[in-house]
Amino acid sequence: MREVFRLASEAGFHGIEVMVTKREDTQSTEHLAELVDLYHLPVRSIHAPFLMTSRKVWGDHQSKIDKSVSMAHALKAEVVVIHLPYFWQWGYARWARQNLNACSRRSGVIVAVENAMLVNLYRPLNFSLFNSLPEMKHFDNLVFDTSHYAIAGVNILQAWEELKEHVRHIHLSNNYLKGFDDHALPFEGRLPLDRFLGRLRRDGYVGKVVLELGPGPLEARLGEGRIMYNLRRSLEYCLECYEGAQV
Repeated sequence: MREVFRLASEAGFHGIEVMVTKREDTQSTEHLAELVDLYHLPVRSIHAPFLMTSRKVWGDHQSKIDKSVSMAHALKAEVVVIHLPYFWQWGYARWARQNLNACSRRSGVIVAVENAMLVNLYRPLNFSLFNSLPEMKHFDNLVFDTSHYAIAGVNILQAWEELKEHVRHIHLSNNYLKGFDDHALPFEGRLPLDRFLGRLRRDGYVGKVVLELGPGPLEARLGEGRIMYNLRRSLEYCLECYEGAQV
């Protein structure tokens, strides 16, 4: 985590999202608070441990949310990101349908549910409940992931128009539309992120935009200099698209 904070700070980012995983340094509020102070980089959002690889971290769905909310309060983060239930998680599905909106209102932070990534098994398959645009509108607070909608074959501009009243947080990355969650750099791929960012400004979006980029697209194999170049170029691209939009 220390290197991630350092690179993000040096690249000029205004905050960071922490994804809680099996790694102990992502689970330690005290360690994260030290990094915030060291690099003067606030944690803006906490991604609760809902990945399949983190299914044993922090217990069941309610415990994952409760502990993530506690971490968010301690770090002064505004948002907790959670996932939709898989089709076999009926207990979580019933709870989310009946209680998630009230849980978010009580928590003191925004508990927002992210549109799910489809799984590519010869063709993209949806394993998550409530993952259509009409069903997503049941939830007061949404995380809008551009790459996940690309995999689903959903036009991100149309999805934004339908969901924008509920969107509190955005995971931004590009996609080559080959059925995979590419997490491509924003100025690469085939999504119209320039127009999307312009829509955000036109519509007065006030939430956070998180660049969700992996080691591959950042070309980490070429060393830290290349990572820094791609981080800075990605940030500059997003700011240019947003600030240059016609409103």
